[in-house]
Amino acid sequence: MFKYEVFCLHREPSPEVKDAGIPVQDLPRCKKENCTGLLRPHVVWFGEGLDPAVLESADQELKECDLCLVVGTSSVVYPAAMFAPEVASRGVPVAEINMEETDVTAGLGFHFQGAAGSIVPEVLAKHEGVAVNPSSAFIRYKKLEK
Repeated sequence: MFKYEVFCLHREPSPEVKDAGIPVQDLPRCKKENCTGLLRPHVVWFGEGLDPAVLESADQELKECDLCLVVGTSSVVYPAAMFAPEVASRGVPVAEINMEETDVTAGLGFHFQGAAGSIVPEVLAKHEGVAVNPSSAFIRYKKLEK
């Protein structure tokens, strides 16, 4: 279901960083010919910028979506923090799944409070033909009034 991507760092950052805690020989390396660069997950770390093509693609998807799930975020890091409010302003249902309410919660349609690892499977199960038990201890659901 999920695809994880990695790409070569061309020897950055240094594996000698004190808090790495992983033996250098155990770090994943690029297998391309003539390259031994470190591999990393296809994610954006704090302080890194987003690829403009990724932002453009996200913007297009958000313009066309008919439902938006916001999972496990503080909703304070831009540009991603603006996505859910922009979608909600078009009248599209937005469900926030988070350990606590955020600054944008009140402007969204739904808030599921709790651990994403427990809530997301329950929310998606309904769409797989398996009913979600609304009294489940794993899910606290609140329809937000506007």
